[in-house]
Amino acid sequence: MRGRQLVVVDVHTTGPSFEAHEVFELAAIDGASGRVWDLALPLTSVQLERADPTFLQLSGYHRRRLGEKAQHDASTVESELAALSDALAGNTLGGADPEIHAAFLSKVFHRHGVRSCWHHLPVDIAALTAGAHGIPATNIPRLEVCCELWDVQLAEFPSALDRAHAVAGCFAAFDRSSGRESLLTALGRR
Repeated sequence: MRGRQLVVVDVHTTGPSFEAHEVFELAAIDGASGRVWDLALPLTSVQLERADPTFLQLSGYHRRRLGEKAQHDASTVESELAALSDALAGNTLGGADPEIHAAFLSKVFHRHGVRSCWHHLPVDIAALTAGAHGIPATNIPRLEVCCELWDVQLAEFPSALDRAHAVAGCFAAFDRSSGRESLLTALGRR
């Protein structure tokens, strides 16, 4: 039996609710192959009006011109999402806040007619970090704290891809601390 591989996923959204808000930036890193996805998805004017301004500001939506990037990425979104679905098939989705990111990703896949079929149990770097560093289960750290504890760099206003690389780096540091060599480390990822 083949073991599951880790695929780190991170999304930036217009707000906290996968039911009411939309993904506008999606990044993923396949730990087995090293393949990276970095996609911007278009938002309608109505979706932008409904967006939480704080979410847009923290993600740098306007500053990084993600609306323009979405127009550029439009021709490859379908094929890129299909390739991401293939990479996730039967594997483990991991990240910071993986449950909510999985819910948002499922919504994106559904809208684009892509089947989502990753393993049902995601892996959360924050929970692993808490356990490894003796942090109480009631005080799970945010990604910024995880990065500090694992000595991984994270930009002040990170893109989804910056966050995915940071999470991958934290997973690699966790694996090293546990005496395991991570595929992400072997591939030379951050």
